[in-house]
Amino acid sequence: MAHKLQKGKQSNYELEITFTDAEQQAHKDHVLQDFQKDMNISGFRKGQVPLSMVEQNVKPEYLQMSIVEHLVNHGIQHVLKENPEIRFIGEPYDFSQDTKDGTTTVKLKLDVYPEVEVKKDSWKKEGIKPISIQVEAKEIEEALHNLQRNYADYADVEILDKETISKVAMEFLDKEGNIVDKGTTYIGEPEFTESPFWEKTFNGKKKGEEFEINYKEADLPAVVHAKGETKPTTVKFTIKDIKKQILPEFTPENIEKFFGKESEVKTEKELKEFIKKNIEDQKYTQELINKVEEFVSKIRGESMTISIPKTMVDEEFKSRVSSLEQRFWSKEKVEEYLKSMTEEQAKQFVEDIQKASSESLEKFFILNKTTELLGIEIDRNTPAQELAVERKIYEHFNPSEAKASEKEEKAEKKTPAKKTTKKAE
Repeated sequence: MAHKLQKGKQSNYELEITFTDAEQQAHKDHVLQDFQKDMNISGFRKGQVPLSMVEQNVKPEYLQMSIVEHLVNHGIQHVLKENPEIRFIGEPYDFSQDTKDGTTTVKLKLDVYPEVEVKKDSWKKEGIKPISIQVEAKEIEEALHNLQRNYADYADVEILDKETISKVAMEFLDKEGNIVDKGTTYIGEPEFTESPFWEKTFNGKKKGEEFEINYKEADLPAVVHAKGETKPTTVKFTIKDIKKQILPEFTPENIEKFFGKESEVKTEKELKEFIKKNIEDQKYTQELINKVEEFVSKIRGESMTISIPKTMVDEEFKSRVSSLEQRFWSKEKVEEYLKSMTEEQAKQFVEDIQKASSESLEKFFILNKTTELLGIEIDRNTPAQELAVERKIYEHFNPSEAKASEKEEKAEKKTPAKKTTKKAE
């Protein structure tokens, strides 16, 4: 048996294993012994059936396949022992087999752990520009308003307007007045903002009021579209319930009620500062991601290159699909979503996930190589922190911010903040 190992293009090696018919015959008894272990034939104890009878009870094509598989595995083990310096990963793939003139040739691929190739050191000059964060007063007010809505009470009112939330029953009628479909919808500020139809049709209506409009589907929002084959001529609306949102004031008493006595927030002023800090943190995180993405895109290809093996891309792809299934609640829901697309759209959707899988792995290895070249130490023994590598690289190029960050960490360790019971944002 002979083998030939050749470097491939995508962090892999192409392995070619050849063996003769005589070599296959020489290994046949060894393969039959594997079948012998589990074979049960009347008159013989398990594992004691003569090999000649074992061969009679195994399909020839299955035996042949097992012999080839045995020889291929034998060849792979030789390659691993001969090349201990190569970091092979995953399982072999892309098998092909050809038999000619009593010799069988099996070709396959083996992935290796990827290594970043540093082509130039110009990446050091790129650096990462400082992050500038500014929180507008309107952002704080908007977050404060959203928080008020989370803790709002609701009071019954009689008149529907854009300040209310209303439940409306719908009956879709044909020209004879027969009901062909029914439905319920809710009307609030988002609907009034979305389309002038809602204000024109419902503003000023009273609780319990009934009225009809002509059914012209092209002029109606999607939630007012009837289902089924029979198209209605009119829609009958009945105002079932109208409630007005009562927003709370953020008095010290309400703040304690909403967030608990243990909260560090006690006044509306402190609440606004807390919200501002949260928005700053969110913006900083997003800007950090953007800046590092920009940095990687500049140095990828020109200064550093890496080829991610199929094994790793496949695993990352599976992980992303699994996350997608969790978001959709099940694998079947994802399949339904794909079926709702055209064949070309579904294909593009899957290809985009594969591309994102490869790019995220490229980014991971390039960033880790960057920390190595910059002499940045990442403590792998502590629990992983969000964007830890990105933060370290950013702070390397912006040392003043690193010092500020250290001061904040020391201050937090001296006077640890108590957590609120609910997020302000």
